[in-house]
Amino acid sequence: MAPKFRRNKEHKIDEILDATVRLSQERGPNNFSINDIPQVANVSIGTVYRYFPKGKEDILRQLLHRNIQRQKEMIEKSVKAKNLDGYWRPIILNMMDVSDKYDAISDIIIEAAPPDSEFYRELGADLMGFYGEMAEEISHLPDVTSLPVENLTLRVGLCFRLLKKVLQAQHMVHLYDEDNLGDYLIQIVRATFNH
Repeated sequence: MAPKFRRNKEHKIDEILDATVRLSQERGPNNFSINDIPQVANVSIGTVYRYFPKGKEDILRQLLHRNIQRQKEMIEKSVKAKNLDGYWRPIILNMMDVSDKYDAISDIIIEAAPPDSEFYRELGADLMGFYGEMAEEISHLPDVTSLPVENLTLRVGLCFRLLKKVLQAQHMVHLYDEDNLGDYLIQIVRATFNH
């Protein structure tokens, strides 16, 4: 069991990250400041800077890494998959489960980073590195079109964007029941990697 201080620290960090996501969704990624976060997270501004000394940049970086880590946890369930559907289904189920809570986090993060900045390029590289890891894993599946890993990496990124957009639309206009939505998302995956 983790020491109480560590649990408390992790809880505060999660609260700050979750508050940032909420503010981004409610106001837009660039329409709030670091000073708005403490009230939503129920912490002091000193606590925000204690855990995130560079402010919003550190928070966005940590949000991206947390999001990637959550996806990697889902992918661990897929690593022994024998086909594309088996690999992506746990990822899709997780996306469906958390999409209303963490809607398009990577989009929020990238949008909030100043374009043409070193920070923006760093976040993009982190995201592409994650997509590259996935591309390497799926390149060995028998039902994936034979392409170089670089091309599959781009398709992984495209696939995530397509799935997120469908989930966003689903929240605005209920188009499918849960089972049919999952089947439709799998069809998107198949189309992305089998052509």
